[in-house]
Amino acid sequence: MTVKPFILAGLMAFGLGVGAPLAQQAPGNETDIVLAQATTSTTGEVAKSEQQPDAAEPDIQTYVVKRGDSLSRIARKFYGNSVLWQPILNANADKVKRGGRLIFPGTRLIIPDLSAEAPEIQTVSVEEGTPRLAISTGNAYAPFTDESLPEGGLFTDLVRTAMTRAGYDPDIQFIPWDTAMSATQKGTFKASFPWYDTTDRRAALWYSRPVYEVLIVVYHKTGAPLEFEGIDDLDGLNLCRPAGYFDDDIREKVEGGQIIRTAPETPADCFELLVKGDVDVVSLSAMVGNGEIIKLGYDEQVEVADTPLAIRPLHIVYPKFDARSRGTMGKVDRELRLMDEDGVTAAIIEKHLRAHFDGLAKAAEARTVASTE
Repeated sequence: MTVKPFILAGLMAFGLGVGAPLAQQAPGNETDIVLAQATTSTTGEVAKSEQQPDAAEPDIQTYVVKRGDSLSRIARKFYGNSVLWQPILNANADKVKRGGRLIFPGTRLIIPDLSAEAPEIQTVSVEEGTPRLAISTGNAYAPFTDESLPEGGLFTDLVRTAMTRAGYDPDIQFIPWDTAMSATQKGTFKASFPWYDTTDRRAALWYSRPVYEVLIVVYHKTGAPLEFEGIDDLDGLNLCRPAGYFDDDIREKVEGGQIIRTAPETPADCFELLVKGDVDVVSLSAMVGNGEIIKLGYDEQVEVADTPLAIRPLHIVYPKFDARSRGTMGKVDRELRLMDEDGVTAAIIEKHLRAHFDGLAKAAEARTVASTE
């Protein structure tokens, strides 16, 4: 079965998640929107599109949303795991509200085939004599960056492609995150990625155009419901976010003593602390958090709050210390824009997300088989 390519690269990481809001009747006015109350979910319709599909895509599987549905429930129906909601959202970004808070009954969603082959992408080669740029990034940030991932990860592939197209030979080095940031600020590296835009870094860095937007969510332990509509609802809680991750969104609360922050080494450490009851909540990007939940086998023990904490873009950063940085950034930004326009960005993202979700699905399946033996 073939499926439409994942669309709207900027929306790729938006979505619901485990314990996502239920579908409700579409309001006549956005100001009338309220979250649906929990209801008994009915079996939705699995069907072909109401409209005649394109000849090149005759077997697109679709699903009509029913009241009581959520993307996580639909993901469990088709993929066997509620955390694998993101491929559905990616294929239907034009039909789901920004931030993924609501889906509406009657909406016909495309259900991607996770086993379908990824699109072919034309390789851009480095010509002899091309200026070499030392670029820094880090590990353990799947599917975005890790030297063990194909092409070094989704974001690494985007950066390498854009810089090569811009006439540079990127020498990408995977080093500890704090070292990558400090060394880039000093000009040791010509650029670094991927980073969130924070006020304290702007004194030393230029920020590229947004390359990829991510949804920052709050996870809590199943059975310990969290009433979360905004950051004030985290007052008095122990929040876990790994060391080296951005903290500008919670810093004022942490410094003021309203929020206690625990900062272990990895996202996996945070979820283990959450399940043990040593922290109250974990805050990460949905992409990273959901992947860790599946790998750890915690999809029945951890839920995500209905409301996202933030939607934030990831950037390439360049040192202001280097007078040539703005010129380099301008050239690379131009190629990033052209990649968006000619579909290269979407194709690269689709390729990596297919591999990422396929790996998560296989991990979940293997765990299920092991638990029944």
